[in-house]
Amino acid sequence: MTRMRRRQFLQFAGGAVASLGFSQLDIQKQSLRYAQVLAQDNARKLALLVGINTYPTAPLYGCVTDVELQRELLVHRFGFNPKNILTVTDAQATRKGILRAFEEHLIKQAKPGDVAVFHYSGHGSQVNDPDKDTRDGLNGTLVPVDSVSGQEQGRQVVNDIMGHTLFLLMSAVPTDNLTMVLDSCFSGGGKRGNMRVRSINRLARESGGVFPNREELAYQQQWLSRLKMSADEFKQKRRTGVAKGVVIASANRNQFASDATFDGFNAGAFTYHMTKYLWQQTGETPVVGAIANISRRTTQENDQDPELECTPQCDPNSVADQRPFYFLNASTAPAEAVITDVSGNQMTCWLGGIETSNPLDKNTILAVVDDQSQELAKVKLESRTGLIGKGTLLQGNAQAFKPGALLQEEVRGIPTNLMLRIGLDPSLETGMSEAKAALVSASRIEAAELGEGQVDYILGRITSKDRKRLQGRVPTVPEVGMLGLFTPTKENILSDSFSGATDESAADAVLRLQAKFKLLLANRILRAILNPSSSKLGVTATVVPIGAESRALAATRTRGSDLVTTAITPEVGEVKPGDNIQIQVKNQETQDLYISVLGIGSDGEMTVLFPSDYTAATDASLVGAGQTLKVPQAGRDDYDFVVSGPAGTIEVIVLASARSLRDTLKGLKKIASRSGQRPGEPLAISEPSAVVEGLLGDLTDTTRAFLKVQRQETQQIDATQLAALSLSLNVVE
Repeated sequence: MTRMRRRQFLQFAGGAVASLGFSQLDIQKQSLRYAQVLAQDNARKLALLVGINTYPTAPLYGCVTDVELQRELLVHRFGFNPKNILTVTDAQATRKGILRAFEEHLIKQAKPGDVAVFHYSGHGSQVNDPDKDTRDGLNGTLVPVDSVSGQEQGRQVVNDIMGHTLFLLMSAVPTDNLTMVLDSCFSGGGKRGNMRVRSINRLARESGGVFPNREELAYQQQWLSRLKMSADEFKQKRRTGVAKGVVIASANRNQFASDATFDGFNAGAFTYHMTKYLWQQTGETPVVGAIANISRRTTQENDQDPELECTPQCDPNSVADQRPFYFLNASTAPAEAVITDVSGNQMTCWLGGIETSNPLDKNTILAVVDDQSQELAKVKLESRTGLIGKGTLLQGNAQAFKPGALLQEEVRGIPTNLMLRIGLDPSLETGMSEAKAALVSASRIEAAELGEGQVDYILGRITSKDRKRLQGRVPTVPEVGMLGLFTPTKENILSDSFSGATDESAADAVLRLQAKFKLLLANRILRAILNPSSSKLGVTATVVPIGAESRALAATRTRGSDLVTTAITPEVGEVKPGDNIQIQVKNQETQDLYISVLGIGSDGEMTVLFPSDYTAATDASLVGAGQTLKVPQAGRDDYDFVVSGPAGTIEVIVLASARSLRDTLKGLKKIASRSGQRPGEPLAISEPSAVVEGLLGDLTDTTRAFLKVQRQETQQIDATQLAALSLSLNVVE
């Protein structure tokens, strides 16, 4: 989905935010109000970060990493003093420990105008709400590490921290510049696909429901007394909205919050994507637009739709809401990494701004930059383990090579043998070893145990639970027993991969899916070169509806773009079958650029949208300096880009290169010739792996022309010579 909803995670309020219609005067007034709530430069910045992995039952693995992700971001991008960041993790995060830390660190220390951040990563749950604020009569909770259940007056009770309690604590913080991030949920529990759910589902186990214990209710009464707030006033306020500031929840009320497995580390899917996004952003970053763009990744990859609630009330679907993330503008340049330790000419760095799709192999070159992104030195990455990288100073100002120095990607090293990782689901049962052997024998396919690393897809059989969950998600739900590919969370499927019989063997399914694997591998390689946050080329890409070109459906830009806007359209848009759309790509460089545009459907099928004349010279894809390419364009292209059903996702990939992509075009010409494709029409790629490999060869040749860093086991992509951007369109019926 693309439209964010007002969060109901802690049920401070009942319904979703209604779409607001802003007049120009409304926008001016609102922008002024948000400018006034931007924290002053001399404001103190306080943060309380809570992460719990070591639950006695149902342990998690990525919550302490979330704390580290937030801490490094707040210190190195938003200028927090490390002394003003309090971390409470694992055994420290008892009920009393969390509440004491909130009172002592945020409530007692914050002053009006200061900035305060509270982050929680851990399990969530639910208890019966005595006031029944919501239709189901439940209130969300945070589960401390010492959470216990017991009996009081014949009822099952727990010592969780209720959403009602958090409302009171927020009310007591003296500043309005408060941001609360909650990476937990209260749906389900246990494992789902390649992730664990950050929830303890007590209601399914306990008859009669679960209630807050006396200690929790007494604590609320203490705060009502301190705040001089009556019970009726408390009820009315929390049903109206959040107490103050901004609350961000990692998933909507009926979804799972993923404790996800990435390449070499575990983290909350939302926290990782959020902090990575904030590392990469240039200029001002409004929280509304940021959550919309972060949602694009969490929805596609983790089936999570983050939710947002603000005071004054925010409109998640309006570009008029300009309050910045954390009520602050970033105090440093965007970056992919930060140096954490130096010994001689060797360094260790934190790779918090790196995309999960970015393999970042050895021979990657990183630039040490100042706060204005001016290069001071070059570093070569020698190794990477999860979020930790190690490298060597190559050249430049040795004085700048120090802890705290920011690193921007300059040349990306991509392994020549990049693999497609397929997880094996327990539903394969006795066919597990058979499936593994068949996958291993396939070219560039790796079979993986779930929970042992990041996977691209999961091979499994449809179970009765799967069928129930998929109802309404896909047009045709496969029969129980059919084999095919799931997304990593198992919340969705690649529908066209389930075409075999219910008694099909795992080996036969792998054989049947060979063409699909090649297509998915090509997509994996293509995504490995996406670099909007690091490209130095100035390129913007926009999708607009024909007949209303002034209204952008989706937009994105490179770091090198001079388009600095505080209200940029999100990178994901919403379209309906029958909509006629156009892609516009602007070359903001002073040099001409070679541009290609590809479309990828929900099933992974790839189509070249531009250039559409494969018989023309390579210069046919050249777009002049300062010019805008329109795809399709009347008089040049013999087609319209009309959206068709069913519901799903269309991804648009834009490639802009300083040098011609000759090998890529040669491959396209061969495919067009064999298929009888005539010039001027989009070309469906029947041999995606060969075309993408040709593209990588072109890009490596381009890099080789500028930097002598080529090695056989690695292909290099130069951020000064290539821009690779992605936009998504969700098709809704």
